[in-house]
Amino acid sequence: MKYFKQVLISVLILEIINLLLGIVKYGNDAFLPYTAFNEPPLYYDIDSLYGVTRLKNTKQIISYPWGGVLTKTNSLGFVDDEFDTNGILVTGNSFVEGYGINKNARFTEILEHDIKGEGSINNAGSSGAWSPIQSLMVLRDLLKNKKMDFKKSFLILTPGEVINLDKRSPNNDPQRNYPYRDGDSIVFHKAEHSNFTNRISIKNKIKRFTKSLLISKIYFTFKYYGSPKVKQKILNYDKAKLDWFIKKIEEENFDKKINIIVINNLARTKIKNIENYKNKSKKVDFFVINFPNELDNYFISNRHLNKKGNKVLAKLLKPIMEKK
Repeated sequence: MKYFKQVLISVLILEIINLLLGIVKYGNDAFLPYTAFNEPPLYYDIDSLYGVTRLKNTKQIISYPWGGVLTKTNSLGFVDDEFDTNGILVTGNSFVEGYGINKNARFTEILEHDIKGEGSINNAGSSGAWSPIQSLMVLRDLLKNKKMDFKKSFLILTPGEVINLDKRSPNNDPQRNYPYRDGDSIVFHKAEHSNFTNRISIKNKIKRFTKSLLISKIYFTFKYYGSPKVKQKILNYDKAKLDWFIKKIEEENFDKKINIIVINNLARTKIKNIENYKNKSKKVDFFVINFPNELDNYFISNRHLNKKGNKVLAKLLKPIMEKK
């Protein structure tokens, strides 16, 4: 019992220090996990084109990285400042959004400082197991419906997206809309219901609180920042699927070219001969870069890039993005 009290007091002291450090780093935002219990946890539009659950105009401190990451979305629901059309648009999945790292450590933020004369780089990445069709819908909404005239637009594809181009995982999600391929068309799965409300359950309040504790942060450090132990996969892609996808981009008749960049060899998943893919489209430019195989330790355990990995990726992307 004597040692139990000592351990308990030590833990409490460490938690107080943890909170004080959070105040120094985040100011009043350090109290978000403690004070925002009754805020609507998620923005959800059941009729949204995106079919994406977004945190819209909200702040939160995400728990998975060490110390937490303060996340603030813009009015469109993307984790970035308000979009500036006098710049570059980048869309894609959670690799683009920067899952698990601070906003300023993402490759888009690095490129924004490194590429001169192109203005801001607007990050329209979406978390979730989305197919590239999701990114095309984002482009359609921003470029055509909202008439946002960016200097350039880039659609980033990961190896998994190229291989599963006309699929979505899970195949059916009753709580979200999502676009998918049906024959030669793009159609939308309509969500059966939304489980997102304006209130948070007691269980989720406790869960949200405990994730801000030091003990929880230590746990998530080991869980998310261990280097993934994966064997290299070499996969074949279906040229017809890629041709179909580019055809769908052409059919949108965007005012400017769409630049597709495949980041090959991410998390040691390599698409065989993707560098040899050719298309004759006048509305789409196609690029392939290869992430260095020897840097497979630049991934966190869920196979997303860490801070160092984003720096490497920015260096690989720079020649393409600053190309006139």
